[in-house]
Amino acid sequence: MARAVPIIGSQAAGNYLTGALWNVSVKAMADWLLGAGTNGVPRFRGYQTSVQALSDNTWTPLNFDSETFDSDNGHSTSSNTSRYVVQVPGTYAVLGHASFAANATGNRAARVNLNGVAIPGSFVKTLAATASHSSAVACGTQAVCVVGDYLEIHGLHTAGAALNTSAGTDVACAMNVWWISG
Repeated sequence: MARAVPIIGSQAAGNYLTGALWNVSVKAMADWLLGAGTNGVPRFRGYQTSVQALSDNTWTPLNFDSETFDSDNGHSTSSNTSRYVVQVPGTYAVLGHASFAANATGNRAARVNLNGVAIPGSFVKTLAATASHSSAVACGTQAVCVVGDYLEIHGLHTAGAALNTSAGTDVACAMNVWWISG
């Protein structure tokens, strides 16, 4: 069930700030902004611990089989593992990393998609690393979302043949999502 963003209600002059009014207004907003677990702003971080084969010159959603945190259960590690599904409407900051195994041929790229469509301005590209070093590309943007929208990080390479992602290390594919405003 989707959570609602708390609202600080306005009061007429002369009204007293009761404990009940404080709790449903000021405290509720403070818990939302500063809380932990499901008592705070929505946030998610997922990453790869298993490599994923990416076809040459094909934008591919990156799968995330592990989570550091997922406050609103917007991600599954068993189905549609590339997606973070929005549970609370608002504007989200999204940061992703597409990490690639060592290969010296072609380019590497990453972008953020909303509901399967690239978000303009989220595309980042670089040249390949070397035959002995893995490489990573970071991309990020903000997206206005409603409940049920899904965010993904897509990776692309032009190595000439299938290329694995890099996983399970500090050079692993990852996605970070956090709510920033209503």
